[in-house]
Amino acid sequence: MPVSIYSRYYGLDTVERDGRLSLSQRPAVPMEDYPDSIIHTVVGNETLDQLAAHYYGREDLWWRIADANPLKFPLDWKAGDTLVIPPIRVATRTPRR
Repeated sequence: MPVSIYSRYYGLDTVERDGRLSLSQRPAVPMEDYPDSIIHTVVGNETLDQLAAHYYGREDLWWRIADANPLKFPLDWKAGDTLVIPPIRVATRTPRR
């Protein structure tokens, strides 16, 4: 089954593991590649989906924030932690044709 162009896995290479094909892992987005990123300090019990809804108007883009902050598991953020919010143009990018 082909991967949708809107999937986070679109355009990724496949790898073979134990004789089975799988998609390679999406590389983390380095903060320095997007100087217009927002640095957000977590307040209270904020979650990545809440932050995506706030900054992007779409909670389903939470994984873009997670990808930009690869050093911490998405559910482990706590009040006082800072994280990178990539610009909307990065979070909603579509493949070039």
